[in-house]
Amino acid sequence: MKTSVKAAFWAVMTVLGLGLIPSQVSAIPSFARQTGMSCAACHTVFPELTTYGRTFKLNGYTTNNSDSLKDGSDEAGYRLNISNTPPISAMLQLADTFPSAPPSGTISNGSDGKGLLEFPTEFSIFYGGALSTKAGAFIQLTYDAGSIGFDNSDIRIADRFQLGDTDLVLGMTLNNNPTVQDVFNSTPAWGFPYSGGSAASVASQMEMGAGVVGGLGVYAFWNQMLYAEITAYRSMTDAADPVIQGYAPYWRVAFTKDFDKHSIEVGAYGLTTHTYAMGTPTLGLGDPDNISDFAVDAQYQYVGKEVLFTAKGNYTTENQKWDFTNPGVEDTFTSLKLDGTFYYDRKIGASVGYFRTTGTADPVLYGAFANNVPDSAGIVLELNYVPWYNTKFSFQYTSYSKFDGDELTASDNNALRLSAWLMI
Repeated sequence: MKTSVKAAFWAVMTVLGLGLIPSQVSAIPSFARQTGMSCAACHTVFPELTTYGRTFKLNGYTTNNSDSLKDGSDEAGYRLNISNTPPISAMLQLADTFPSAPPSGTISNGSDGKGLLEFPTEFSIFYGGALSTKAGAFIQLTYDAGSIGFDNSDIRIADRFQLGDTDLVLGMTLNNNPTVQDVFNSTPAWGFPYSGGSAASVASQMEMGAGVVGGLGVYAFWNQMLYAEITAYRSMTDAADPVIQGYAPYWRVAFTKDFDKHSIEVGAYGLTTHTYAMGTPTLGLGDPDNISDFAVDAQYQYVGKEVLFTAKGNYTTENQKWDFTNPGVEDTFTSLKLDGTFYYDRKIGASVGYFRTTGTADPVLYGAFANNVPDSAGIVLELNYVPWYNTKFSFQYTSYSKFDGDELTASDNNALRLSAWLMI
């Protein structure tokens, strides 16, 4: 493979997370209409889930307190049980971003060098609600950057059983983004920052974003304490480069416990892929590239009458063996994220997050970066005003101490982002 082709291939792979990570949403009004509960029952402030919100998701989005059309009986089971209210919602995000240093060269992409107005940043239509008494879905169709496609989506079947004095939830999930099925906000799909994407320009394969793969998995949640899951992912047709060969196993374990208004979670998860470049014949060409991720995460949450606080942490390490594209070369990549969010009366909020990425120096993989490394670090500061549960206005500032291996001019990438997030 020619050097220029290899460089292009690896560049696509290393920035896969940046280009495909969507703005994140899990709070949609159709769930509130179905359950007959306020958004505050399932969320601190969207999209962070409370204990009840996590239980609602694990039970397949099926809790229902609205009028429904039924065919069948309690004794024989229902062949049809659908809400009379269509489970449809919509989201609109608007944003204006002001970089610390204006981009050099020719003005393009709608930027005048003083900022970038996105109207909209995203517009999404959701199906969110029960499909039956034991199945439900969260499906997002998004317009973004001139294209329309399926965003974060999760379809579930779940049932609950009693084991002596304990309970057990067993379920299946069909989804299109590793960790989108997770119920904690310490994992990538629902992690901070909730709007604006990842602050670092290089991400692990765990942050590949929606629509690149599809996976079917099984999970168990025992006694409101122990969660375990195994899911197998495959590449979407013509959606990813590189392409996963066969199935990529994803696993997840987590321990959680509630103490009155407090809850804690500690867990671990991982994903292993074997890949070739898209369009390359896979037979007789030797071993594929092997990428293996291992992550640990933790979350603490306090939900009081007026004060809400959540603290989260996530550390991911990725081992990269380029057996196909660059035999004999092995790299590592790590990502650390820490953040905390405080809200008063679910109306005035502030968040601060720290991020850091590091990786092995590789002149082909990171040839465009200073010192050939993907090292970045910085903080994200955010102020939020939530006048209504379905409306959020945000002031977000990202400050870099290092950007793509460079420390001297890292602050040129600092940016202020003003946004509005509306749900109906």
